[in-house]
Amino acid sequence: MALLTFVCKNCGHEQEELVTSTSSLPKCKKCGGDMKQSFSGKCYGFGAKGGNGGCTHNCATCSGCKK
Repeated sequence: MALLTFVCKNCGHEQEELVTSTSSLPKCKKCGGDMKQSFSGKCYGFGAKGGNGGCTHNCATCSGCKK
């Protein structure tokens, strides 16, 4: 299971859902519209840059990126 963020294609409402690899896309809890997965651009530093556990994504929101 994974906790993913989805955004409504119709009204823009964001919600988090627990999903499995066989889960269908959730419906919006606000308007009932179709959802799509949201990629927040957040980095949690899970990559192992040089073995120090630093980020490998080079994103502006991660202190490990030094960007």
